[in-house]
Amino acid sequence: KLDLINKDLFGTCYLSGSKSISNRLLIMAFVARKNIRFVNLSKADDTRMLARSLKQVRICASSQVPMIIDARNSGTLFRFLTASLVTQKGLWHLTGTKRMYERPVKPLVEALITLGADIQYCCRPGFPPINIRGCNLKKRKVEIDASVSSQFISALMMIGPCMKSGLQITMTGKVVSFPYIEMTRRLMHEFGIECQIKKNVITVPNTVYQPKNMMVEPDWSSASYWYQMAALSDRAELALPGLKKESVQGDRVCADIFNRLGVHTGFNDNGITLQRKPDEVREFEYDFTGCPDLMPAVMATCAAKKIPAVFNGIAHLRYKESDRIESLTRELAKVGATFKVSGDTVKMTLGKEIPQTGIVAFETYNDHRLAMALAPLVLELGEVSIENPEVVEKSYPAFWKDIQNIGLCSVEATT
Repeated sequence: KLDLINKDLFGTCYLSGSKSISNRLLIMAFVARKNIRFVNLSKADDTRMLARSLKQVRICASSQVPMIIDARNSGTLFRFLTASLVTQKGLWHLTGTKRMYERPVKPLVEALITLGADIQYCCRPGFPPINIRGCNLKKRKVEIDASVSSQFISALMMIGPCMKSGLQITMTGKVVSFPYIEMTRRLMHEFGIECQIKKNVITVPNTVYQPKNMMVEPDWSSASYWYQMAALSDRAELALPGLKKESVQGDRVCADIFNRLGVHTGFNDNGITLQRKPDEVREFEYDFTGCPDLMPAVMATCAAKKIPAVFNGIAHLRYKESDRIESLTRELAKVGATFKVSGDTVKMTLGKEIPQTGIVAFETYNDHRLAMALAPLVLELGEVSIENPEVVEKSYPAFWKDIQNIGLCSVEATT
């Protein structure tokens, strides 16, 4: 339960390292078979689980007894390990939660099988769980549907250097979340791998990884919820150290997005400062094809500020930790928003004001980004309750502690 203390947002918040960067660095170090020191590695549950799983894989390699790896509801862990384990001698059983069983992996699995992988579906074809027998991949070229998840592409890219002839990936369909593919390319460049991306074709050479110790920059996706709080505040001057304009993270565009929603970003040598500004749009439209993780915070902000909005490029949000289109539209209807969903677009209008007869209770659908996007609505509603608040452990474990320490609201656990 959250109770608003004041609508002024002042202070400093230190964000953990980027989850997306951390997970890629761990996979590349694993493929390279090197022990590397990463400073400010993400404290997200996803990253901790991946690190533990990779350690266990090293211990169990070449065993004739299948090792069971439970990815729970971590799409990143499941997808990255699916590709990485294909190249590791041994037997592997990848499983997860009920929701994970609903998240498609067919494009990645079929691409790996084309390259020579030995993978079998255990239940429903195209979905987890799966069994993998590690082997050498002999083919070089593969096509893959890039319209479901960019993590399929990144997973293939990161194992490319250890393939005898390298790897050529042809992406088909509408490419979603391309900035994450570009992030993978840039991080591989830091490790000595020169991938080439020309239109829809990615070429990865057979080259030895040259990993090095690295400082992980703070997480721009986590910063989006602070932008949201700044947008809904009366006054704001919040420092987020370590974030930089020239970031490998595509979600740095949240600075531009929230500039339209009343938040100015000041860049300096130490990081960024968020300031509330009076000018904001009367209506909003944006294509989230490249930055889907920002959509929950932006949609909730527009709903709270009563800004009619159109959200494009969001079809692939149905395959996240929850069906985020259905989940968000259902929860934001509680604050008066109405929605029309059509294919890849959601149009939001504001209906009649809903009189608040008590605390607004938001469900999270076991989705970390819903919990963090709905929490800042306390700035408009005064008090809210968040069901299953521990889901934030997946990407931002310190979220509740941070918003309480900044003096925004009180946080009380309820039963």
